[in-house]
Amino acid sequence: MTAPSGSHNQYSAPRYYEIAFDMNRRQEVNFLVHCFRRYARRRVHSVLDIACGTGPHLIRLGERGYAMSGLDLSPQNIDFLRERAAGKGLETDLLVADMTRFKLKRPVDAAICMQDSQGHLLKTEQLVAHLRTVARCLKRGGLYVFDRYMVSSWTNPARRWTWSKRRGRLIVRASFSALNDVDPVSQVFRERMTLEAIENGTRRLYRQTHLSRMVFPQELKTVVELAGGFEFVQWFFGFKPHQVLERSRHPIIMVVVLRKK
Repeated sequence: MTAPSGSHNQYSAPRYYEIAFDMNRRQEVNFLVHCFRRYARRRVHSVLDIACGTGPHLIRLGERGYAMSGLDLSPQNIDFLRERAAGKGLETDLLVADMTRFKLKRPVDAAICMQDSQGHLLKTEQLVAHLRTVARCLKRGGLYVFDRYMVSSWTNPARRWTWSKRRGRLIVRASFSALNDVDPVSQVFRERMTLEAIENGTRRLYRQTHLSRMVFPQELKTVVELAGGFEFVQWFFGFKPHQVLERSRHPIIMVVVLRKK
């Protein structure tokens, strides 16, 4: 078995990521559709996926008949997703853009931002700019649904997961950890991810580490009020309609539903 470094093409990392993180998406998409139908004050037909990555939610919503658009800061992710969507016969509008400042050709009925992608915004002013930008791209009565990591203890908040996924002859072993090295003042922490791919006797390794920032529930409500444009609808501690956040003692994530005023 060989272990070359830097020999894989630009699609390799998005491909490994898409395979490794292809889990629990059906339940999450079911929850998103539930929110669209229950909380939006307009029929949701068009949906924007912010920080869409390799498109685990975008593709599934597109297959359910929603008109999908997506944006991501990574050109490699967008190229990979464009090819993936075309292979499934889906028409999508994809762009490379920063989530704090982007413009769409036309407003949409709903927007989503999953997998704690808002955490890349390390300062409150960036989150405010993001919320204002999203509000401008939504139609009145439309929804914005997103999830955020949470921490219930400062003493040992780090969490780590490892798993393997197989697709054909390709095996991807993944390791992901969040809430490392938490700074209680800035609320910034480090995330680490390792993907090991083995295919046809060749081993490839992809590592990534970056900073992320958590927000607490009441803090988030204050930021939403500061940004303007949205009304708070509901929040949850998972992707089931009965899991209202106030009923959880030790939540790992919160899922937030906002509505455009």
